[in-house]
Amino acid sequence: MKSNNLYCDLSKLITMLDGDMESVKEMVTEFFDTIPSYFEESVTAYESGDLITLKSVLHKLKGSISLIANDSVSSEIVALHASAGSDDAKTSAGMESLKKWFPVLCDELRDELKRL
Repeated sequence: MKSNNLYCDLSKLITMLDGDMESVKEMVTEFFDTIPSYFEESVTAYESGDLITLKSVLHKLKGSISLIANDSVSSEIVALHASAGSDDAKTSAGMESLKKWFPVLCDELRDELKRL
């Protein structure tokens, strides 16, 4: 799933913000203010079988993660959102994968934030 050995890829966000690195820093900081709680909420919803909440939270994760992650991770979160409530096997595999790569993505993003 990794490209260049990293899950994090800020190139889409940088392009979207026309290279305004101060705005990139602000967006990454906002990511940490909100997205980790969505991740926790998605895990809780999945583990409790609340597919409506899971689908809703994955929708929120999908947009943000797609801006700061490599194409493979972005595709995976899109597929997970699409499978939630319609394909239990794909949802289960996708959630197990999400639980593994999301913390690594956050660690990489923290390192990137220090370099910005």
